[in-house]
Amino acid sequence: MKSKNSLKSCALGATGLAAFVLFAGCNSSTSSSMPGTPASASTAPAVITVSDAPLGNILSAKVTISSISLGTSGGSSVSVVSQPETVELSGLGATQEPIELTNVAFGTYNSVSVTVSAAQVTYVNSNGQVVSASATLSSPSVTVALNPALAISTNGEVQLQIGFNLAQSFSISGSTVTFTPAISTSGAQVENESDSQREIEVAGQVTAISSTSITIQCGDSGKQFTFTINSSTQFPSGVTTSNIAQGSYVQVKGQTQTDGSLLALTITPLAGNQQSGGQQDGGAKGIVVSITHDGTGNLTSFTMVPQESFGSMMSANATMNVVVASSTTYGINEDAKQLGLASSSFSAMEVFPGQAVMVMGSMDNSGNLDAAQIMLGAENAQGTLVAMPQASGSNLDFSLTLPVPSFLNMYEKLVTLNAVAGTNTDYGNGMTSSTFAAAAAGASVQVHGYLLVDQKGNYLLYASEISQAETPEAPEGN
Repeated sequence: MKSKNSLKSCALGATGLAAFVLFAGCNSSTSSSMPGTPASASTAPAVITVSDAPLGNILSAKVTISSISLGTSGGSSVSVVSQPETVELSGLGATQEPIELTNVAFGTYNSVSVTVSAAQVTYVNSNGQVVSASATLSSPSVTVALNPALAISTNGEVQLQIGFNLAQSFSISGSTVTFTPAISTSGAQVENESDSQREIEVAGQVTAISSTSITIQCGDSGKQFTFTINSSTQFPSGVTTSNIAQGSYVQVKGQTQTDGSLLALTITPLAGNQQSGGQQDGGAKGIVVSITHDGTGNLTSFTMVPQESFGSMMSANATMNVVVASSTTYGINEDAKQLGLASSSFSAMEVFPGQAVMVMGSMDNSGNLDAAQIMLGAENAQGTLVAMPQASGSNLDFSLTLPVPSFLNMYEKLVTLNAVAGTNTDYGNGMTSSTFAAAAAGASVQVHGYLLVDQKGNYLLYASEISQAETPEAPEGN
């Protein structure tokens, strides 16, 4: 299988891989079913995941997948998606997001067919304006070869990965946007995947918590999923399960285990304003597109393009206005801390157009999000290496030439982005720390990480995951 190092969704969990049911984008209102075991002796559970290769000027891309099916050489097919799912692709980058778990009959499958029924994109046009548009679907269906074929002959879990290439899927000409799915595919037994390939990142509302488990509900879908907590689970300093309240919001980095369960590796509480019933309104994750300061240079507000929403923050608008107060706090999650970022490294001074953030708070009467907490969000960048990565102690320093157009190029005039990979950086899609260290100038890579700027205006991306850029496969029949 093409190596992928993490799975991501706005809410996950429960007693095993069967928890990966219908929550990409967390838009479905149905309850998750958890088969736990194959439906019969001749079927195996299969987790379906998606990822993307980002397009530089796209801030949000929501695609509705109406069907995915596996085909055999004999011409038969089996559906692996039970209902349409809307997925936000631009925030994935080097990560993966599961969209369904289903039982698949034993057999050998050599093709994958994907049909898209809608695509909504928010992007930066040539004038630097944020534009939202519904794309015309010129060819909504595509069938590609699954090479090597996916052979299922035991009851062990399997994974089918669908990789979208946004640069080749979207065509933007003036105000006209068209979408034709350009994908790559792979499949393998989950038990053969590495630890990093089984990693997941989630955020949602806590519905139950004990010393041994935490249950999270996705605010958009209402589904509930459970993670195991043990001695290896890490919390911020001073935080334990006893002071994480039911109804609060958390961000979890977890991992599927060999027995199919989910283990919480890190848990980061997300702050927000409390409603009268003790519930937080919620928040949103997205990309900052403009900022406002007062006469003394203090940040007072910013506009962001939301990619994901939590609690009551769902909005049909392309942008969201965030109001910043002196009481607003700033922070980073435990995943970023493991990359070497200090808790104090992110503040109001580091908020800039092009920055990825997660904002928690409440809506005011004017529809603004009053920020109680702003956390540094994960950024996705795809580009080509300027030169071979250089060793700096235990780190690898490297620079990427960014694509043009790119929102970082438009907003911050960045042509080259400096980055660093450390001992906790994960690798995927056939890339390892050794192959990345030996990569030559011009190699195309995807980087998922945390972007900061210092007082001198120097930008640095701390890489959480690095993978080779995906190349779409040729549709069958072409």
